[in-house]
Amino acid sequence: MAATEDDQFWDLVDAFIEQANNACEAADPGMVSAALLNAAARFNAFVVASASLDRKEYIDEIESAQKYLTGRYAELVRDHLDDYRDNYKTYIRADDPEDE
Repeated sequence: MAATEDDQFWDLVDAFIEQANNACEAADPGMVSAALLNAAARFNAFVVASASLDRKEYIDEIESAQKYLTGRYAELVRDHLDDYRDNYKTYIRADDPEDE
């Protein structure tokens, strides 16, 4: 990604996280997480479908798109879980004793 595209990408990420954080004021964080995951899945299905020339091409692309998207999600969630593990005291609770 070019610098401006990279900036735009991270601005979008931050905006989605801010909206999710605000939603947690009125809803359980687990529900917000599930809604955000569902919205991402729905939007990704739309992107794949709208990028297809026709229904047949879309049907042919479903399996590869699903493999790509779920693989990418697995990589991202692992990276973020590791980040929170490594920075738990900074991100969540500074006074929590380390379990080592």
